[in-house]
Amino acid sequence: MTALPGGPGDADAGTDCLIEAGDAATHVLRLPFGGGPAGLYRILAAEPVEGLAVPRWSRARLGTALAYGVIPAGRVDRMVTLLRLGLAGRAFGAAEQAATLDLAGDGGRPGARLGVLGGGRARVDLDAGDLLITDAVRRYAEGGADWVPAAELFVAHVRRIAPRVRVGAHHPSGRAGRFDERETPWLFRRVHADLACLGAFGAPGGEVADRLLERDADAEPGTDPNAGAGLPEPRLGPAGDALREAVRKVLAGRPTPRSASGEHADDPAIVAEFAERGWFALDWSIAYGGSGGTPAERFALRQEVCGRRLPVGDALTCAAVFGAPIARHGTPEQRARLLPGIRRGTLRIAPTDRAARADFDPAAVRVHAVRAGADDRGEWLLTGDPLWSADAHRARYVWLVARTGPDRERTQAGLTVFLVPVDTPGVTVRSHRSPAGERGCTVLLDRVRVADTARIGAVGGGWPVIVDTFAAEPIAAGDVSATLHRGLVDLIGLLRAGPEAASAAGPRGSAARAGLTEPAARVQAIRLPAVAAALPARGIGDIAARLHGLAAGALGGELAADFGVLVLDLLGPAAAVGAGAAGGAGVPDIERVPGFPELPSLPGLPGLPGRTGSAGEVILGPGPCGSAAAAFGGPGDLHRGLLARALGLPVRV
Repeated sequence: MTALPGGPGDADAGTDCLIEAGDAATHVLRLPFGGGPAGLYRILAAEPVEGLAVPRWSRARLGTALAYGVIPAGRVDRMVTLLRLGLAGRAFGAAEQAATLDLAGDGGRPGARLGVLGGGRARVDLDAGDLLITDAVRRYAEGGADWVPAAELFVAHVRRIAPRVRVGAHHPSGRAGRFDERETPWLFRRVHADLACLGAFGAPGGEVADRLLERDADAEPGTDPNAGAGLPEPRLGPAGDALREAVRKVLAGRPTPRSASGEHADDPAIVAEFAERGWFALDWSIAYGGSGGTPAERFALRQEVCGRRLPVGDALTCAAVFGAPIARHGTPEQRARLLPGIRRGTLRIAPTDRAARADFDPAAVRVHAVRAGADDRGEWLLTGDPLWSADAHRARYVWLVARTGPDRERTQAGLTVFLVPVDTPGVTVRSHRSPAGERGCTVLLDRVRVADTARIGAVGGGWPVIVDTFAAEPIAAGDVSATLHRGLVDLIGLLRAGPEAASAAGPRGSAARAGLTEPAARVQAIRLPAVAAALPARGIGDIAARLHGLAAGALGGELAADFGVLVLDLLGPAAAVGAGAAGGAGVPDIERVPGFPELPSLPGLPGLPGRTGSAGEVILGPGPCGSAAAAFGGPGDLHRGLLARALGLPVRV
């Protein structure tokens, strides 16, 4: 038997139809879309036809039906979804193989590689695709209903990235000699033939955007009509899933105060409650006042905080990023002085990085520290290039890396970490405001004198401290994924709010809905690598987990940049007008959205009491977890550069 790549409803006795594997297939099964009688037809003859597909499709002449059977609509939908998943999987595999051959230098200069604009870009998309299809297959094997949206998200991802991966592998510099005797031209045909077949088999139940936008008209009274319409929740393991549900129960129905200034400062009441529950020190060692929790629990907690935009992100990030390095490398006096404030959520430490640089290399520092006197335990004098920090204007300390020794053998040698009070003479913090309302800072150092007690770790032994600090990097990927998911949920909520808003998305098959399917698939393609980075599976190793994190960072940076354009395209000028203004995109009510049960009031979303700002500002505005993202995040090209370096590819081409 074989599926029909085109005209699947036209298979009848005596007719011709296109089939795959015509030299081996003996029968064709006609599936009745929407349920009904299915027929099994004998293939009388099959003639290969020239075209895009390799192996070639065949035009088959069918005989009379050998058997009929009634197949319920649900089972047909299941079969078609599996067929779509298989076609997408095969196209994805061909694209992946083409990229692999290209990275190996097949057919061109020996060992030639594409670097950040080719291999790194392909690896990011392929890494996300591997996780998406694995997730869909696992959910199918478990028998849950959420395997269908998971499968369609993978299909949408493949339809977007497979042609790009394939073209990237087929047209690099110096590869004009790849002709049909090579494998890559055949893979090119395989990708596009399978993508053409996907168009012949429509998605049962609608594309991803249809599932997100349309209510279930047959829902039982009193049930959530949106159930099952959201993106599938990533699995965080028993401990992570349990804490996620516990946090949701604690936070259910509570209002979420937030500053209208765009500062997103922490709310003291929520900070106090988190501290009382021990959530800031959730994964700290018990010896240092922590709960001894797991990385999965920490990840789940931050997902809820960022997804709900709770104003507690500064305190949570400070604990996650700096708690462990201070506990491991700090002196007893430093631990006693700093850890209690971090555990209570009242101490703020701002990370810093080089300003106006594109390499994002913590070892390439331009801050120098020298002893201010002959005493080895005396003061240090700090000078150097300006530094960038996301929130130094709200912090008590800045965390910086200075070079205290010669750089002769390794760039990591001679580095020392300092924790400098922002009110130290010579420290100047200049605040900048972004169009979204968030603030960032330039930190200037003018012959800053600090005591030796400001040093974290040994002199010249800063690299282990830096490594422990950047161990929190997967947190940033998770924060970005949760924030983008929440932006998507808010956008869907606006489009569901009423007939006028829903008309912005158009009917099924419209370009607007296709434009909404793409970011939905991209959000899920960020969430899964973020989870894989924070909670690596057994046996994959630290390098693979880091690659997942870099992939999530690259994809997240790109989608964050693209999301605003999408919102304005869908909602039009009203999205750029505040809710209080005439013609603003305000709506009387926003219903509860899937994935956020009993969601508290969302500050800034137009149309609800106490909310200010335009729809674009609400959906695009930075969330409370921006500190971690700013500490480790950045434009997608930076993450692709790091990814290329980790794969052994040249960073620039």
